[in-house]
Amino acid sequence: MPIHSDAFFYVSAVLLGVVAGMRSLMAPAILALTLTRRPELASGSAPASWLAMRPVAIVLGLMALGELVGDKLPRTPNRTALGPFLGRMITGGFTGAAFMQAGQRNVWIGVACGVIGATLGTFGGFHARRSVDRITGMKDPYIGALEDVIAIAIAGTVMAMLVA
Repeated sequence: MPIHSDAFFYVSAVLLGVVAGMRSLMAPAILALTLTRRPELASGSAPASWLAMRPVAIVLGLMALGELVGDKLPRTPNRTALGPFLGRMITGGFTGAAFMQAGQRNVWIGVACGVIGATLGTFGGFHARRSVDRITGMKDPYIGALEDVIAIAIAGTVMAMLVA
């Protein structure tokens, strides 16, 4: 197992929460993909062990791809509405917990970091998207696609640093 500082795990759990705030299923899907390829990072208990199961990674990956499409549809509810916001907090907290467990750190701190990150990602992403639209006049689906790339880049970078 790679050796990283506590700060690496705290900051990374917050960043994965930010990704969950941007795209609710992206963070757990990318972590699950990483853990299926590196099962030694997932200890024998939940939540990391759940994400390390290949069927879970496949389902989460397919759901995350569906979310990428669904986000661009005009009828998609606002991410700051209560239901979507709570969902993002749940996936952020779950992903933070699993990530911290993979690093053999306190799972509850991971939950807190993930929830904080999801809150930041939800509202930060919402306001950033509105600002880009207002400033540039760019159509929302294009801004959403840019947000997709940013979310994937953040999560991918965290995973690459984890396994390095």
